[in-house]
Amino acid sequence: MRHAIGFCFALAVVSACSSSNMNAGGGQRVVPGQPAAGSGIAPGPSAGAGTGSGAAGFGNAQNPGDGLVPVTPIVDVSDSGPKNPDAGPCEVGKFCGPLGPDPDNCGSLRLEQDIEVTRHPGNLLIIFDQSLSMNDPWEQTTKIVAAQTALQNAIMTLQDSLTVGAIFFPTLGCIPGLPSVAVDPIESANQIGFQPGAMFLQSWAAHWQAIGGALGIGTPMNEAFDRADVAIQNAKLTGNLAVVAFTDGQPNCFPDETMTMIPTKPEPDRSAGWLADKMIKTYVVGLPGAAGVDLLNQVAVSGGTMEYILPNDPAALEAKLREVVSETVKMGFDSCSINLKPAADPVEKLLMVVEENGMRSKVDRMLAADAGWSITPDGSHVEITGKLCDDAKAGRFQSITFEYGCKDLPPLPPPVRPQ
Repeated sequence: MRHAIGFCFALAVVSACSSSNMNAGGGQRVVPGQPAAGSGIAPGPSAGAGTGSGAAGFGNAQNPGDGLVPVTPIVDVSDSGPKNPDAGPCEVGKFCGPLGPDPDNCGSLRLEQDIEVTRHPGNLLIIFDQSLSMNDPWEQTTKIVAAQTALQNAIMTLQDSLTVGAIFFPTLGCIPGLPSVAVDPIESANQIGFQPGAMFLQSWAAHWQAIGGALGIGTPMNEAFDRADVAIQNAKLTGNLAVVAFTDGQPNCFPDETMTMIPTKPEPDRSAGWLADKMIKTYVVGLPGAAGVDLLNQVAVSGGTMEYILPNDPAALEAKLREVVSETVKMGFDSCSINLKPAADPVEKLLMVVEENGMRSKVDRMLAADAGWSITPDGSHVEITGKLCDDAKAGRFQSITFEYGCKDLPPLPPPVRPQ
């Protein structure tokens, strides 16, 4: 009679197997002297902490994790309490069953795996309102200082994995309501061209030191988006790019194509085009004074970010910017070939479970004609194939686990690619 077993192989910091039952009815302890059942990519000191199961995985933005650490198997060796009669004797890599009845005989155990996590650098283009109204007070500071500081702090934690550029507006004075040229191109000394994150932070600080409190007149956001489009088309970047626009109100200066030499488009059309053509999301940060400005919401919706950001205070602004910045840096597999040690047994009951946007889903072995996964008859090797492999490498999933689960999970829909 084969022993029912369970294990958890994960690639996310929060991906412990929720179906684990291993602590039911009593405590558990590690077998003294047993060799490690596996190793995982550790997110930091708390990796694998939890009840009944562990999870190897990616680190977060603040603590990305940097290597493999040994892991000791969790097995039931308690002499007290009834055991599942079908569990059998404890063996390294085998799930012995919980203390107490468990008709499904499921649980979780972390296994050794032989792939690594790769980090895909991200890119940001900042479009930043430096008009005179940005100097108005906000909480204990001003709008412009709060936004400067929040963005700087959000970038700092991931500066080694980011390329960042900035377009400020206005850089030249404009008369509200009249056509004008009020925004310099990104190559200008008044702007910040795309550069590594650490260098950008130096340029960011230097920019504000150079202009002091001399802010501009007018809000030529339309022209700033035209200039941003040229910068995006000319940029040679790898990895995800996101646009983050900061403003405190309604645009009131508009470009003259004969002067800028750029065919102009409304801001929502620009953000929709970036999303459709290059999968670039546009975030809009509305600072005090921007509440109720429908144009800003249109830009965010067209840019794939649902609605514009209206933070209640500088702390909320910084927290949201950290989320936005971290989304541009993706983690993924460096391979879709995975060796499992010890081997899965029974093979036919093994589940692949992914977490996407906080939701866990089971993945059919034949997910689609060009996507799926397979495992060798001896349970020692998993191969993720086709578009599912592409998504795993691109960092689509927060976690991927192979487990024996008790809970019925919804199926993952087949991958869809934009036309």
